[in-house]
Amino acid sequence: MKLMDLISESKMAIGKGKYANLYKVKEDIKDGKFDPKNPQVHLTGLGVYNLKTLEKVIKKDLVSRANDLGYESGAKNLNYVLFTKYATLGSKIQGLWEVYQQMNSPQYKRAVTMYKRR
Repeated sequence: MKLMDLISESKMAIGKGKYANLYKVKEDIKDGKFDPKNPQVHLTGLGVYNLKTLEKVIKKDLVSRANDLGYESGAKNLNYVLFTKYATLGSKIQGLWEVYQQMNSPQYKRAVTMYKRR
């Protein structure tokens, strides 16, 4: 991933994320239980979360890892959790960023507008 990809406020089409995608948007709209500010998020290989729950999980994990610092093993564990190939915390963070990009897309904004007009 390039630094400019992280900095730019780019838009991503719904369902095109590598780490996470919005989940069952059409079905929730049809059933009338869609929450535009707290949609369901499918993290690849990790499960389905609500957006606010995912944010809380990431915060809890980061605080927990930050509290472990001060020892060599704490730094080693933080490095492992964030930067290894199969690091779940790093995948959650990248997935959250992809979901924010998808929520910024014209597709999502149109779906929210149509849902509110119902």
